[in-house]
Amino acid sequence: MKRLIACLLTVAVLCAAATGCVKKETPTEQPPEEVENYATGDASLDDPRNQDGIGADELLVVSFGTSFNDSRRETIGAIENALAEAFPDWSVRRAFTSQIIIDHVKSRDGKTIDNVGEALDRAVANGVKRLVVQPTHLMDGFEYNDLVDELARYADSFDHVAVGEPLLTSDGDFHAVAAAIADATKQYDDGETAIVFMGHGTEAASNGVYEKMQSVLDAKGLAHYYIGTVEAEPSLDDVLAAVKAGGYRRVVLRPLMVVAGDHANNDMAGEDEDSWKSAFEAAGYEVACVLEGLGGVEAIRQLYAAHARAAMISLNETSRVADAAQTTERQSVGSEGMTPVFAAALRDGVYNIKVDSSSSMFKVADCELTVGGDAMIAKLIMSSDSYGYLYPGTAEQAADEPFKEGAYLAPAIENGVGTFVFPVAALDQETSCAAWSRSKELWYDRTLVFRSDSLPLDAFADGAVTTAGVLGLADGPYVCDVTLGGGSGKASVHSPAFLTVRDGAVTARITWSSANYDYMIVDGDRYDAETVDGYSTFTIPVAAFDRPLAVVADTTAMSRPHEIDYTLTFDSATLKSEQW
Repeated sequence: MKRLIACLLTVAVLCAAATGCVKKETPTEQPPEEVENYATGDASLDDPRNQDGIGADELLVVSFGTSFNDSRRETIGAIENALAEAFPDWSVRRAFTSQIIIDHVKSRDGKTIDNVGEALDRAVANGVKRLVVQPTHLMDGFEYNDLVDELARYADSFDHVAVGEPLLTSDGDFHAVAAAIADATKQYDDGETAIVFMGHGTEAASNGVYEKMQSVLDAKGLAHYYIGTVEAEPSLDDVLAAVKAGGYRRVVLRPLMVVAGDHANNDMAGEDEDSWKSAFEAAGYEVACVLEGLGGVEAIRQLYAAHARAAMISLNETSRVADAAQTTERQSVGSEGMTPVFAAALRDGVYNIKVDSSSSMFKVADCELTVGGDAMIAKLIMSSDSYGYLYPGTAEQAADEPFKEGAYLAPAIENGVGTFVFPVAALDQETSCAAWSRSKELWYDRTLVFRSDSLPLDAFADGAVTTAGVLGLADGPYVCDVTLGGGSGKASVHSPAFLTVRDGAVTARITWSSANYDYMIVDGDRYDAETVDGYSTFTIPVAAFDRPLAVVADTTAMSRPHEIDYTLTFDSATLKSEQW
């Protein structure tokens, strides 16, 4: 326990040093007026979650809070409900950090909401043994640091304590949130509308999350999405100038805040001349305001649940790694002699890419590769939501990893399946990936290969791929060695292959070792067999040399036709002009 207290205090000190905590963060909601001239909804529908007699395991959800009753229920309440559903064995409770809001809701509506100290005292009185605190903060700013400080003072009161990460912590979080807010506003995505998200802003160094979110949106091709802040940078003026440069007709405003409270209703959507709505209208835009906080978005709620799950995993002090008896048979991935392909060989952009997995239990249904500068990030869309976490390393490394910011990669749940954002060092290279099973609560070793042969040719930078143009091949016939990969290893193709170059395009005549292949599929197009002398022969296009070309060949040798994945690699070093 002393080690735990020291860790919590160390985190608090380091966070304070990193953010320069010399003043408190501006609240995310201004103090309510004494007399409200607008409706905030029915407070009786909201559950303050301050019941006693809750058992030994508590999940305390800490929010700044809002006095807007409907928004509180639809955002903070929705997050709490999602966590209660995700962790039925844990008692979910609520705490707010804003005493002004707590007092106002108490006096106006008669609703009692605990502050953090009261919630922790209640947990102690209830005999809680394991406490996980999940904040709904957007970032690790002043408020998050204050929460860590206060919790450290209670560390001796519980057997085990863990704090979940804020919403925007790891690279995966940024990509997941970007995808979530884009999906939540896709109905406005008509090419003539700028979609503007208004954040709060802070004087802490963590204000950089807004700039980073903008860069992630830009990298995803969402250049018509803009991020601004009320209290910091980018300012309203910055966003207004950027939108004007885009030539849009309409603007949609939406808060980049957990709740749609005072800032959303007044600073963003208010009728005063200094509101964002008024500013954009004065600039000549049609303006629509969406008064929904991030807590109202299912994918955001699932991301909070993932962060809470990571905190729960950190409570487990034993190394939990699946042994050989608990692991399915390993499948072969990659091929001998693979040459790694690094980001520098690719053009910046977003591409669909095929991923081979060493386990039939770890199926990647789809993958979106984002290339930017010297980095690559893969959005892995799994075939189920069976895995709670991924880790870029081995299962042993994952189990031994001291829990820290961004150590484990949490999923977003989209359409019932898990979606992870995973760092990729190189394509065509075996990549270690540890996967945490929700049901088994074990780390499993997986190996992934991100296959460059599934990328389109225009994904490669100039000179990175050996084409007929790069080689300066004149029109005419050629031969070169060809190597077959994939399949069971029993099939083969005749080598060298006969090639034809015409107007810079290359075709190859491929002859298989049997007559049992009736068609091939290359780049989505079907090519029927030209059976010659008892062998299946095809004429197919060759986009480039010296890189595996993904093909499918349909065999009739089995009781029913069956398509098999292969690769063909044409060796430019053996290329020579020859009449044939």
